[in-house]
This record gives sequence, C-alpha cells and structure tokens, in this order.
Amino acid sequence: MSAEVARWCQRCERCQVAKDTQPAAQSFMGHLLASRPNEILAIDYTLLEPSRNGLENVLVMTDVFSKYTLAVPTRDQCAATVAQVLVTEWFSKFGVPARIHSDQGRNFESSLIQQLCRFYGIEKSHTTPYHPAGNGQCERFNRTLHNLLRTLPVSRKRDWNVCLPQLLYCYNTTPHQATGETPFLLMFGQEPRLPVDFLLGRVPDPISGDVHEWIQEHQARLQVVHEGAKERLQLAADRRKRHHDKKVKEAPLNDGQLVFLRDLSGRGRCKIQDRWKPVVYRILKAPKGGGAVYTIAPADDPSSVKHVHRTLLKAVVTAATPS
Repeated sequence: MSAEVARWCQRCERCQVAKDTQPAAQSFMGHLLASRPNEILAIDYTLLEPSRNGLENVLVMTDVFSKYTLAVPTRDQCAATVAQVLVTEWFSKFGVPARIHSDQGRNFESSLIQQLCRFYGIEKSHTTPYHPAGNGQCERFNRTLHNLLRTLPVSRKRDWNVCLPQLLYCYNTTPHQATGETPFLLMFGQEPRLPVDFLLGRVPDPISGDVHEWIQEHQARLQVVHEGAKERLQLAADRRKRHHDKKVKEAPLNDGQLVFLRDLSGRGRCKIQDRWKPVVYRILKAPKGGGAVYTIAPADDPSSVKHVHRTLLKAVVTAATPS
C-alpha cells in the first residue's frame, strides 16, 4: 500500500512541476580546449564595486590555450563597447582569434558582434542558457581576480582600477597550474624581463648569429613549449572530468523522452513558486559521448526548438515509467 502511494505521488504532475529533484541533476563534463594561442578567446563581464572614478564593469578576455588574460574596465556593458574593446585591446595587439566564446548575454550575441565576427572571419560560439560553467575559463579567472583585489587594503579598494594593470602582469607572468608555463611565455614565445631579474643579474646576454638562425631556434623552442603545454592541458582536463563525472548518478536522458524544463523566470520572492515549467517537452536529440547539451521542443509543438543544458531538465514520470 505504502509503495503504491509513493508511486502515485511520483506520477503526480502537480508535484513534479512544483518540487525540485534531490540531489540536483548533474551532467558529464565537457571540454573547451585549444591547441595554439589565439585559437579560442573567451570573454565575459564581471561587475565590481564602483571605483573612485565610477568604473565598475570589467570585460575579461582570456586566451584559452595560453591563459593570457586582459581585464579592461568599461563604462557600460553594451555591444558597442564590447566591439571597441575587442578591436583596440585584443585584435590590434595580439591578432584576430579564430573563435570567440561567451555566454548568451545580449551584448555578446547582438547583431553588432555577429557582424564584427563575420567581418574578421571569426567563429562565434556561446554557452547554453543559465549555465556559466560553460565559460569556465573566464569564470575561474574572475574568482582569481576577486580574490586578489580583495587583498587590497581597505583604503585602496576603490582604487582597484589603478592596481589592475600590475595585477594582470603578475598573473600573466606566473606559471599556470594547468599548463606549467607562464601565460606570457605561451603567448609571446619568451619570458618577460622582470625587475627581480635585474636585481639578481639574470639578464640574458645578446644572442649571436643572424636573424634566420634566431628564428629557427626560437621556433624549435616554442614548439617544445607548446607541445608540453598542450599535453598538460589535456591531462588536467581529463583529471577534472574524471573527478566531476564520479558525481553523476542519474541515468542519461534519451531521444524521445519526455522532460520538464526548469522555470528560471522567477524574480524577487519566489520561494513557493513552481520549480519547473508546466509544459511537457520531448527530447529531439540527446548528446553523444557524454555531452551535456540537449535539443528539446514542446511535445505539442516540435518547431519551437531549444538547446539546453542537462541540469535544466527533469524526466517526466508517467504510469509507463519503470520503477
């Protein structure tokens, strides 16, 4: 009797829409890997406390391969500002990336940014909605940036924009845990000369020989460094995936399966609002090879297609669902 009651409660559509799953659904981890500098440029905005001159928006731009990062304070987050910063601060200094990756913010997905990418021949990719981990490169740097700025004395916290260039220089000249090399070396092919090098007398002697010999030696050294970094990046990504995927317990969703989509429209006080939309969706295409992005559409309207992350889906329990 008790088992039948529990089963009836599981099939109750009102309960399924109103209640959350425990624990929350998780998916297998994917990778965002590059094999050379400027192959993928990840961008994101972080919002800080207003500085003394009123700046609070910071556009973060990270090269996915080298981890070389710029963080540019801006007056706003509009698409025109993003385009201007990309061109003046990245394209004109480091060249045009093959691909730009961002979340689905309106400023990053605007027609202006799309036109900019078409003009420069750049592929534009984005995360799934409401899944910031899809742009994990920038998210991790944002945490690092916040932690470093938090160490400023109270009297200097509103001067964070003045301290930002030195902070970025320190970050880019420090060996990265994932690659084992400094972002500066992987981006430019040589280590920077730091003040400590002059103090310790570690300034290298001028290189003898002609330009062509130097180029050949430089290319050979750079190939070794890049190959080593690429191998370590893959190993680090595989290690993170194994650690993450151990926590995935629920069975994968399959093509044709009915699901609910999480309702993220709540604003303000919404503690007693339904967690899932009352519309029943059908999975049109499940990811292959442990992916996380599903293609779905309302069961009664197959033309309204959405691409969503696994964490936003919940399987519908019906009388035909196995116990």
